[in-house]
Amino acid sequence: MIVPSRANRRGPHYTVASSNGFSPFILRAVVEIPADARPAVDELRQIGGDELVRAMLATFVRYAEVQVAHLRDAAAEAQTEESATIAHTLKSSASQIGAVALADACARAELAALGDDVAAVVGASEEVAGAFTAARPWLDALAAS
Repeated sequence: MIVPSRANRRGPHYTVASSNGFSPFILRAVVEIPADARPAVDELRQIGGDELVRAMLATFVRYAEVQVAHLRDAAAEAQTEESATIAHTLKSSASQIGAVALADACARAELAALGDDVAAVVGASEEVAGAFTAARPWLDALAAS
């Protein structure tokens, strides 16, 4: 279950809580969801509740793992057209679930690939990988909540 918790000077926090079999809502993990991700997560929740949020994020994480690896491979092999396609698709998916920093990194990779700048695509693909790694804790927490 994903619940808003108390606010602090940085704004409201979202807490990911789940059952441990002994008590209905024992806190298992506390992960701060980035402020720029909250609108997308809230919209998904309004459409389909916590179940939709879990399903969408679990699916996204599995998909993104594969796509990030494919992007890095395509970039390393100087396949700029393939890199642009992968980056564009991943950008759209990341935007849909609120992974804004990842979507921004994908946009930079896409632009570099469309410009046929192989060195920039390689660098941007590493930036995409880093952004996915940085988002992974909150994505995994929401997917498992």
